[in-house]
Amino acid sequence: MQVHRLIAAVYVKDPTTHEDLILLPGESPAPEIAALVTNPDAWDGPLQDDAETEPITVGEPVPTAGDGEPDSVRGETGGGGAKKSPSRRTRPSSA
Repeated sequence: MQVHRLIAAVYVKDPTTHEDLILLPGESPAPEIAALVTNPDAWDGPLQDDAETEPITVGEPVPTAGDGEPDSVRGETGGGGAKKSPSRRTRPSSA
């Protein structure tokens, strides 16, 4: 189990004594007190609930809006995009 530390000062109310508690940066409060800190930006890493989310897999292709085929496979007819026309250079007049 990974220990998470606070990176910001947090004010919470102790559920048993109803005292106002000040948790300082660098502290690692008890699990029942840590559960009261609901702002994920107060922690140095993901909370225990976040650890159960689906992990990100490295190396998978990024989904795109296209049909999944690169332009080279699709060919000229499937692209649908306009090609840039060649630039026209004017010759200086020799008057």
